[in-house]
Amino acid sequence: MVPELQRIPRRSPYLSFATLLLIGVEACQTDGGRVVTNIDDRAMVTFERPLCRGNIAQIEETMAHVEDNLDVQVQSPIEITLWSRYADVADHCWEGALGCYRDGEIHTLWYGLEHEIVHAVAGPLGRPEPLWIEGIAEALSGRTHDGEVDVGSLVGLEDGRDVEYSTAGHFTRWLLEEYGVEGIRDLARESSFEDTYGMELGDAGADYETNAPWSYPHWNPCRGERLDPTLEGEWVHDIVVDCDDPWSSAEYESGPTVLRTIDIEDPGTYRLFVTGVRMVGAIACQLETLVEPPAADVAGSIVQESSGAVLPTFFLSDQAYEIPLEQGRVQWGFTVEGEAETVEFELRRIGP
Repeated sequence: MVPELQRIPRRSPYLSFATLLLIGVEACQTDGGRVVTNIDDRAMVTFERPLCRGNIAQIEETMAHVEDNLDVQVQSPIEITLWSRYADVADHCWEGALGCYRDGEIHTLWYGLEHEIVHAVAGPLGRPEPLWIEGIAEALSGRTHDGEVDVGSLVGLEDGRDVEYSTAGHFTRWLLEEYGVEGIRDLARESSFEDTYGMELGDAGADYETNAPWSYPHWNPCRGERLDPTLEGEWVHDIVVDCDDPWSSAEYESGPTVLRTIDIEDPGTYRLFVTGVRMVGAIACQLETLVEPPAADVAGSIVQESSGAVLPTFFLSDQAYEIPLEQGRVQWGFTVEGEAETVEFELRRIGP
Protein backbone atom coordinates (compact mmCIF):
# COMPACT_ATOMS: atom_id res chain seq x y z
CA MET A 1 0.00 0.00 0.00
CA VAL A 2 1.43 3.38 -1.04
CA PRO A 3 1.05 6.05 1.65
CA GLU A 4 -1.10 9.05 0.79
CA LEU A 5 0.81 12.21 0.03
CA GLN A 6 -0.49 15.62 0.98
CA ARG A 7 -3.16 16.41 -1.54
CA ILE A 8 -3.09 19.51 -3.69
CA PRO A 9 -6.36 21.20 -4.77
CA ARG A 10 -8.18 18.87 -7.14
CA ARG A 11 -8.86 19.76 -10.72
CA SER A 12 -10.39 17.57 -13.38
CA PRO A 13 -7.55 15.12 -14.16
CA TYR A 14 -8.87 13.94 -17.49
CA LEU A 15 -9.49 15.01 -21.05
CA SER A 16 -12.31 17.33 -21.97
CA PHE A 17 -14.96 16.32 -24.50
CA ALA A 18 -13.39 18.64 -27.06
CA THR A 19 -9.94 17.14 -26.61
CA LEU A 20 -11.31 13.62 -27.03
CA LEU A 21 -12.88 14.61 -30.33
CA LEU A 22 -9.54 15.96 -31.50
CA ILE A 23 -7.92 12.55 -31.10
CA GLY A 24 -10.58 10.74 -33.07
CA VAL A 25 -13.04 9.44 -30.47
CA GLU A 26 -16.37 10.50 -29.07
CA ALA A 27 -17.36 10.53 -25.39
CA CYS A 28 -20.59 11.14 -23.50
CA GLN A 29 -21.63 10.94 -19.87
CA THR A 30 -24.25 8.46 -18.66
CA ASP A 31 -26.98 9.14 -16.12
CA GLY A 32 -24.87 7.36 -13.50
CA GLY A 33 -21.95 9.72 -14.05
CA ARG A 34 -19.80 7.18 -15.92
CA VAL A 35 -18.33 8.10 -19.29
CA VAL A 36 -18.78 6.19 -22.55
CA THR A 37 -15.99 6.49 -25.14
CA ASN A 38 -16.60 5.18 -28.67
CA ILE A 39 -13.42 3.97 -30.39
CA ASP A 40 -13.36 3.75 -34.21
CA ASP A 41 -16.62 1.74 -34.45
CA ARG A 42 -14.99 -1.34 -32.84
CA ALA A 43 -15.41 -0.68 -29.14
CA MET A 44 -17.64 1.25 -26.74
CA VAL A 45 -15.80 1.71 -23.43
CA THR A 46 -17.48 2.77 -20.19
CA PHE A 47 -15.38 3.99 -17.28
CA GLU A 48 -15.64 6.33 -14.30
CA ARG A 49 -14.03 9.11 -16.36
CA PRO A 50 -12.86 9.72 -19.95
CA LEU A 51 -10.06 7.54 -21.19
CA CYS A 52 -6.64 9.02 -21.85
CA ARG A 53 -5.04 9.08 -25.27
CA GLY A 54 -2.73 6.19 -24.37
CA ASN A 55 -5.66 4.00 -23.22
CA ILE A 56 -7.37 4.52 -26.54
CA ALA A 57 -4.22 3.64 -28.47
CA GLN A 58 -3.71 0.49 -26.39
CA ILE A 59 -7.26 -0.74 -27.03
CA GLU A 60 -6.97 -0.02 -30.75
CA GLU A 61 -3.61 -1.81 -30.97
CA THR A 62 -4.85 -4.81 -29.00
CA MET A 63 -7.92 -5.26 -31.20
CA ALA A 64 -5.80 -4.97 -34.36
CA HIS A 65 -3.29 -7.49 -32.95
CA VAL A 66 -6.01 -10.05 -32.23
CA GLU A 67 -7.77 -9.45 -35.56
CA ASP A 68 -4.49 -9.99 -37.45
CA ASN A 69 -3.56 -13.16 -35.57
CA LEU A 70 -7.00 -14.77 -35.79
CA ASP A 71 -7.80 -13.49 -39.29
CA VAL A 72 -11.08 -11.94 -38.19
CA GLN A 73 -12.62 -8.47 -38.10
CA VAL A 74 -14.81 -6.98 -35.39
CA GLN A 75 -18.24 -6.58 -36.98
CA SER A 76 -20.02 -4.59 -34.27
CA PRO A 77 -18.74 -2.50 -31.35
CA ILE A 78 -17.48 -4.48 -28.37
CA GLU A 79 -19.10 -3.22 -25.16
CA ILE A 80 -16.35 -2.83 -22.54
CA THR A 81 -17.00 -1.75 -18.96
CA LEU A 82 -13.86 -0.99 -16.97
CA TRP A 83 -13.96 -1.16 -13.17
CA SER A 84 -11.54 -0.09 -10.44
CA ARG A 85 -12.70 -2.56 -7.76
CA TYR A 86 -12.80 -6.34 -7.58
CA ALA A 87 -16.25 -6.14 -6.00
CA ASP A 88 -17.71 -4.44 -9.07
CA VAL A 89 -16.27 -7.09 -11.38
CA ALA A 90 -17.60 -9.82 -9.08
CA ASP A 91 -21.10 -8.37 -9.38
CA HIS A 92 -20.99 -8.98 -13.14
CA CYS A 93 -18.71 -12.04 -13.30
CA TRP A 94 -17.91 -14.12 -10.21
CA GLU A 95 -16.04 -13.74 -6.95
CA GLY A 96 -12.31 -13.24 -7.47
CA ALA A 97 -12.52 -12.64 -11.21
CA LEU A 98 -10.26 -10.09 -12.90
CA GLY A 99 -12.77 -9.85 -15.72
CA CYS A 100 -15.14 -11.78 -17.96
CA TYR A 101 -16.76 -11.72 -21.39
CA ARG A 102 -20.43 -12.64 -21.25
CA ASP A 103 -23.37 -12.08 -23.57
CA GLY A 104 -21.33 -9.82 -25.83
CA GLU A 105 -20.07 -7.59 -22.98
CA ILE A 106 -16.72 -7.24 -21.20
CA HIS A 107 -16.56 -6.39 -17.50
CA THR A 108 -12.98 -6.15 -16.27
CA LEU A 109 -10.30 -4.53 -14.18
CA TRP A 110 -7.58 -2.78 -16.17
CA TYR A 111 -5.25 -5.73 -15.60
CA GLY A 112 -7.55 -8.15 -17.44
CA LEU A 113 -8.51 -5.86 -20.33
CA GLU A 114 -6.34 -7.35 -23.10
CA HIS A 115 -7.29 -10.93 -22.14
CA GLU A 116 -11.00 -10.11 -22.36
CA ILE A 117 -10.58 -8.28 -25.67
CA VAL A 118 -9.21 -11.53 -27.14
CA HIS A 119 -12.33 -13.34 -25.94
CA ALA A 120 -14.60 -10.70 -27.48
CA VAL A 121 -12.83 -10.63 -30.86
CA ALA A 122 -12.56 -14.45 -31.03
CA GLY A 123 -16.10 -15.12 -29.75
CA PRO A 124 -17.87 -15.17 -33.15
CA LEU A 125 -15.39 -17.74 -34.54
CA GLY A 126 -16.66 -20.62 -32.42
CA ARG A 127 -16.62 -22.10 -28.97
CA PRO A 128 -13.79 -24.61 -28.57
CA GLU A 129 -13.16 -26.33 -25.25
CA PRO A 130 -12.01 -24.11 -22.33
CA LEU A 131 -8.34 -25.13 -22.73
CA TRP A 132 -8.26 -23.32 -26.08
CA ILE A 133 -10.62 -20.49 -25.18
CA GLU A 134 -8.41 -19.45 -22.26
CA GLY A 135 -5.16 -20.59 -23.84
CA ILE A 136 -5.67 -18.40 -26.91
CA ALA A 137 -6.73 -15.45 -24.76
CA GLU A 138 -3.57 -15.77 -22.66
CA ALA A 139 -1.25 -16.44 -25.59
CA LEU A 140 -2.42 -13.42 -27.58
CA SER A 141 -2.85 -10.96 -24.72
CA GLY A 142 0.50 -10.90 -23.00
CA ARG A 143 3.57 -12.53 -21.49
CA THR A 144 3.35 -16.25 -20.75
CA HIS A 145 5.45 -18.47 -18.50
CA ASP A 146 5.62 -22.13 -17.58
CA GLY A 147 2.60 -23.24 -15.57
CA GLU A 148 2.05 -25.50 -12.59
CA VAL A 149 0.12 -28.44 -14.07
CA ASP A 150 0.43 -30.96 -16.88
CA VAL A 151 -1.22 -30.00 -20.18
CA GLY A 152 -3.16 -33.27 -20.22
CA SER A 153 -4.97 -32.31 -17.00
CA LEU A 154 -6.62 -29.39 -18.83
CA VAL A 155 -8.17 -31.48 -21.62
CA GLY A 156 -11.94 -32.00 -21.48
CA LEU A 157 -12.72 -29.34 -18.86
CA GLU A 158 -16.18 -27.82 -19.17
CA ASP A 159 -15.73 -24.56 -17.26
CA GLY A 160 -13.06 -21.97 -18.06
CA ARG A 161 -12.72 -21.20 -14.36
CA ASP A 162 -11.18 -24.65 -13.89
CA VAL A 163 -8.37 -23.95 -16.38
CA GLU A 164 -4.88 -23.25 -15.02
CA TYR A 165 -4.22 -20.14 -17.09
CA SER A 166 -0.42 -20.19 -16.98
CA THR A 167 -0.14 -23.67 -18.48
CA ALA A 168 -2.94 -23.14 -21.02
CA GLY A 169 -1.51 -19.82 -22.19
CA HIS A 170 2.11 -20.92 -22.29
CA PHE A 171 1.35 -24.16 -24.16
CA THR A 172 -0.78 -22.27 -26.70
CA ARG A 173 1.95 -19.64 -27.13
CA TRP A 174 4.48 -22.47 -27.66
CA LEU A 175 2.25 -23.91 -30.39
CA LEU A 176 2.06 -20.48 -32.02
CA GLU A 177 5.83 -19.97 -31.89
CA GLU A 178 6.69 -23.50 -33.05
CA TYR A 179 4.04 -24.11 -35.72
CA GLY A 180 2.76 -20.70 -36.74
CA VAL A 181 -0.46 -18.79 -36.27
CA GLU A 182 -2.59 -20.88 -38.65
CA GLY A 183 -3.05 -23.63 -36.08
CA ILE A 184 -4.27 -21.16 -33.46
CA ARG A 185 -6.78 -19.83 -35.97
CA ASP A 186 -8.08 -23.36 -36.58
CA LEU A 187 -8.37 -24.12 -32.87
CA ALA A 188 -10.37 -20.91 -32.37
CA ARG A 189 -12.78 -22.18 -35.03
CA GLU A 190 -13.31 -25.49 -33.15
CA SER A 191 -11.00 -27.65 -35.26
CA SER A 192 -9.75 -30.69 -33.34
CA PHE A 193 -6.14 -30.71 -32.23
CA GLU A 194 -5.36 -33.83 -34.26
CA ASP A 195 -6.86 -32.35 -37.44
CA THR A 196 -5.06 -29.06 -36.88
CA TYR A 197 -1.56 -30.34 -36.13
CA GLY A 198 -1.60 -33.89 -37.51
CA MET A 199 -0.53 -35.42 -34.19
CA GLU A 200 -1.95 -36.44 -30.85
CA LEU A 201 -2.17 -33.76 -28.19
CA GLY A 202 -0.31 -36.03 -25.78
CA ASP A 203 2.69 -36.16 -28.12
CA ALA A 204 2.70 -32.38 -28.47
CA GLY A 205 2.42 -32.02 -24.69
CA ALA A 206 5.45 -34.25 -24.15
CA ASP A 207 7.47 -32.24 -26.67
CA TYR A 208 6.36 -29.02 -24.96
CA GLU A 209 7.37 -30.26 -21.50
CA THR A 210 10.82 -31.19 -22.80
CA ASN A 211 11.63 -28.27 -25.09
CA ALA A 212 9.54 -25.18 -24.30
CA PRO A 213 11.37 -22.14 -22.90
CA TRP A 214 10.37 -20.92 -19.46
CA SER A 215 8.82 -17.60 -20.54
CA TYR A 216 7.83 -15.67 -23.66
CA PRO A 217 7.66 -11.84 -23.62
CA HIS A 218 4.53 -9.75 -24.08
CA TRP A 219 3.52 -9.24 -27.70
CA ASN A 220 4.01 -5.46 -27.30
CA PRO A 221 6.57 -5.19 -24.50
CA CYS A 222 7.50 -2.14 -22.50
CA ARG A 223 5.26 0.62 -23.78
CA GLY A 224 6.46 4.16 -23.27
CA GLU A 225 8.63 6.89 -24.74
CA ARG A 226 12.36 6.25 -24.40
CA LEU A 227 14.33 8.72 -22.26
CA ASP A 228 17.88 9.32 -23.48
CA PRO A 229 20.67 9.75 -20.92
CA THR A 230 21.67 13.36 -20.28
CA LEU A 231 25.15 12.20 -19.27
CA GLU A 232 26.70 8.74 -19.07
CA GLY A 233 24.75 6.80 -16.40
CA GLU A 234 22.50 9.78 -15.70
CA TRP A 235 18.97 10.81 -16.67
CA VAL A 236 17.64 14.23 -15.65
CA HIS A 237 14.34 15.09 -17.34
CA ASP A 238 11.26 17.26 -16.90
CA ILE A 239 8.22 15.18 -17.87
CA VAL A 240 4.78 16.64 -18.49
CA VAL A 241 2.14 14.22 -17.19
CA ASP A 242 -1.30 14.67 -18.72
CA CYS A 243 -3.99 12.68 -20.48
CA ASP A 244 -3.02 13.88 -23.95
CA ASP A 245 0.36 12.12 -23.80
CA PRO A 246 0.62 9.23 -26.31
CA TRP A 247 1.59 6.90 -23.42
CA SER A 248 -0.99 8.05 -20.87
CA SER A 249 -3.58 6.23 -18.76
CA ALA A 250 -6.67 7.26 -16.77
CA GLU A 251 -6.44 4.20 -14.53
CA TYR A 252 -5.95 6.05 -11.22
CA GLU A 253 -8.54 8.37 -9.70
CA SER A 254 -5.95 10.85 -8.45
CA GLY A 255 -4.80 11.84 -11.94
CA PRO A 256 -3.24 10.53 -15.14
CA THR A 257 -0.19 8.32 -15.50
CA VAL A 258 2.39 8.47 -18.30
CA LEU A 259 4.95 5.80 -19.22
CA ARG A 260 8.64 6.26 -20.04
CA THR A 261 11.45 3.74 -20.57
CA ILE A 262 15.17 3.78 -19.84
CA ASP A 263 17.85 1.43 -21.17
CA ILE A 264 20.34 0.53 -18.44
CA GLU A 265 23.67 -0.38 -20.03
CA ASP A 266 25.86 -0.14 -16.92
CA PRO A 267 24.52 -2.24 -14.03
CA GLY A 268 25.02 -0.94 -10.52
CA THR A 269 23.43 1.11 -7.74
CA TYR A 270 21.41 4.13 -8.84
CA ARG A 271 20.03 7.10 -6.92
CA LEU A 272 16.41 7.95 -7.79
CA PHE A 273 14.79 11.26 -6.89
CA VAL A 274 11.46 12.49 -8.30
CA THR A 275 9.36 15.54 -7.49
CA GLY A 276 5.83 16.48 -8.51
CA VAL A 277 4.30 12.99 -8.49
CA ARG A 278 1.88 11.04 -6.34
CA MET A 279 3.88 7.88 -7.01
CA VAL A 280 6.31 6.34 -9.47
CA GLY A 281 6.20 2.67 -10.48
CA ALA A 282 9.17 0.82 -11.98
CA ILE A 283 8.98 -2.47 -13.88
CA ALA A 284 11.86 -4.15 -15.66
CA CYS A 285 10.90 -5.26 -19.16
CA GLN A 286 11.14 -8.78 -20.52
CA LEU A 287 12.11 -8.19 -24.15
CA GLU A 288 13.35 -11.67 -25.06
CA THR A 289 12.38 -15.29 -24.51
CA LEU A 290 13.76 -16.71 -21.25
CA VAL A 291 14.93 -20.29 -21.64
CA GLU A 292 15.38 -20.84 -17.91
CA PRO A 293 13.69 -19.26 -14.88
CA PRO A 294 15.65 -16.54 -13.08
CA ALA A 295 17.63 -17.24 -9.94
CA ALA A 296 15.47 -18.05 -6.93
CA ASP A 297 17.07 -15.35 -4.80
CA VAL A 298 15.99 -12.48 -7.08
CA ALA A 299 13.11 -10.53 -5.52
CA GLY A 300 9.90 -9.55 -7.25
CA SER A 301 7.84 -10.88 -10.13
CA ILE A 302 9.22 -12.35 -13.34
CA VAL A 303 8.75 -9.01 -15.11
CA GLN A 304 11.10 -7.46 -12.58
CA GLU A 305 13.41 -10.48 -12.36
CA SER A 306 13.95 -10.65 -16.09
CA SER A 307 15.86 -7.40 -16.10
CA GLY A 308 16.98 -7.12 -12.51
CA ALA A 309 14.79 -4.39 -10.99
CA VAL A 310 14.22 -5.23 -7.35
CA LEU A 311 11.74 -4.12 -4.71
CA PRO A 312 10.52 -1.60 -3.84
CA THR A 313 8.99 -0.95 -7.23
CA PHE A 314 6.82 1.98 -6.09
CA PHE A 315 8.44 5.23 -5.05
CA LEU A 316 7.13 8.49 -3.56
CA SER A 317 7.79 12.11 -4.38
CA ASP A 318 10.61 14.11 -2.74
CA GLN A 319 12.37 11.06 -1.33
CA ALA A 320 15.77 9.72 -2.39
CA TYR A 321 16.10 5.99 -3.10
CA GLU A 322 19.11 3.81 -3.83
CA ILE A 323 18.15 0.95 -6.13
CA PRO A 324 20.24 -1.77 -7.83
CA LEU A 325 19.57 -2.11 -11.55
CA GLU A 326 20.86 -4.77 -13.91
CA GLN A 327 21.44 -4.28 -17.61
CA GLY A 328 18.14 -4.03 -19.49
CA ARG A 329 15.13 -1.83 -20.08
CA VAL A 330 13.05 -0.39 -17.25
CA GLN A 331 9.57 1.09 -17.65
CA TRP A 332 8.59 3.97 -15.35
CA GLY A 333 5.01 5.04 -14.67
CA PHE A 334 4.50 8.58 -13.31
CA THR A 335 1.15 9.24 -11.60
CA VAL A 336 0.20 12.76 -10.55
CA GLU A 337 -2.54 14.58 -8.66
CA GLY A 338 -4.69 16.81 -10.83
CA GLU A 339 -5.05 17.52 -14.50
CA ALA A 340 -1.43 18.01 -15.57
CA GLU A 341 1.86 18.32 -13.74
CA THR A 342 5.51 18.66 -14.67
CA VAL A 343 7.56 15.94 -13.00
CA GLU A 344 11.27 16.35 -12.29
CA PHE A 345 12.97 12.97 -12.71
CA GLU A 346 16.56 12.22 -11.72
CA LEU A 347 18.32 8.85 -11.97
CA ARG A 348 22.09 8.67 -11.47
CA ARG A 349 24.52 5.78 -11.13
CA ILE A 350 26.35 6.10 -7.80
CA GLY A 351 28.17 2.81 -7.32
CA PRO A 352 28.73 -0.81 -8.22
